[in-house]
Amino acid sequence: MFTMKDICDIAIQIERNGEAAYRRASQNATDPQVARLLQIMADQERDHAHWFEHVNPACRMQTHDGQVAEMGRELLQNIMAPQTFSLDAQRLAGSSDLCEVLQQSMEFENDTILFYEMLHGFLDDAQTMQQLERIIEEERTHIDQLENMATMMGSTQQQAQ
Repeated sequence: MFTMKDICDIAIQIERNGEAAYRRASQNATDPQVARLLQIMADQERDHAHWFEHVNPACRMQTHDGQVAEMGRELLQNIMAPQTFSLDAQRLAGSSDLCEVLQQSMEFENDTILFYEMLHGFLDDAQTMQQLERIIEEERTHIDQLENMATMMGSTQQQAQ
């Protein structure tokens, strides 16, 4: 119905959006540790996009019926349209509230994980599945790191009061 290329194209865009947003947020961060963590996360998003760009073509679902492929692309776009996979880069970069940055980032990571878990169900190559599972785990690590930063920021704000 739709091809792995269609799914990979969306995944690449998701990862590029995340990378760009994390880089902008890193540049605006006043805490060097936060800036460094956001930079690391941006680098990992870049690596994820690179992986999706090079998914083994033999693992990609193929369809020879152009009409079916087009219907599949439209269906995928309709499924994905209401999703919030891209961070609001302008809002994220312009935010002076680190808690808001962290919250937006956690939502993005959660949405990304849900998409990749759905994608996983369409794969049948063990090596590709294993690599995607590694990417999902990195995205979960991002959430853990963001939650830790939010906790640290909350503790710091309480101590300042």
